[in-house]
Amino acid sequence: MRVFTSLSRRERPGIGFSCGYLEGRHLLNQKQSQDNPGHHGDFENYDLVSDPTRIAAALTEINRHLVLVSVRLDAEGPLYDSRVVRLDEDRELLYLSQLEPSDAQTDIGPGQDLYVFATMRGIAVRFTVTIDDVLPTETDRFYACPYPERMLYLQRRELFRVPLPRHEHRSVKIRPQAEGPEIIARILDLSVRGFCLEVKASEISHSQVGSTYQYLGMDLPDTRTPLAGEAVLVNLRASPTCGFLAAGFAITDLDPLIERSLMRAALYYQRDTLKTGA
Repeated sequence: MRVFTSLSRRERPGIGFSCGYLEGRHLLNQKQSQDNPGHHGDFENYDLVSDPTRIAAALTEINRHLVLVSVRLDAEGPLYDSRVVRLDEDRELLYLSQLEPSDAQTDIGPGQDLYVFATMRGIAVRFTVTIDDVLPTETDRFYACPYPERMLYLQRRELFRVPLPRHEHRSVKIRPQAEGPEIIARILDLSVRGFCLEVKASEISHSQVGSTYQYLGMDLPDTRTPLAGEAVLVNLRASPTCGFLAAGFAITDLDPLIERSLMRAALYYQRDTLKTGA
């Protein structure tokens, strides 16, 4: 049985917010000045929300639909899955479910910042919360966090990024435009401008960031034929899977057909997330 214990309300800390795609390349943390929004990079068309009513409404929608959210423990770390399982509107506390894979739980405790990424109706939402208390149960644990003081909404709907479910394994072949062997990599997430792949650490390196790759055989739901084209490796970060890296690619030869196909696939996974959580 899941039991939520009573929490003593602390003074709400100054809470920062994250400002990139799921790669999280730019971050405004709680030590920055309230008057300095920082560098937003890909969030050039963002809406910074600090109105408590709007923030509460967004959290209510995420909670109501049990939207799968992605969480980082630091700005450049791997992504973990979680959900907002409960809201305490009186105390302005949200409760996140334990992170998956579960090996992320080891050192998480009060004071830990969590960088949260979600999509609502095709719009990317980013915010940061700080754990106030950890509530263990027989089968799970929950992280109680004060509501964020700020949120970022990415207004360009076509740029939202959607993670693939962990149980679904879809692969794509990539090959450096320069010389190099063909690599088979698992697709982690999609947007209409790019994708993130899980690649063996032995098959890719930071020295290749900025290099152009060919991708082929990208078979996605709601698409008629496998996609192929060219993409630039824009970043590498840690992956939850030992021995692998998460490689972010930006598509360079984007045409209307590929753009529509990627959008259909991204919307498919967003709908699937809502059905699974309903």
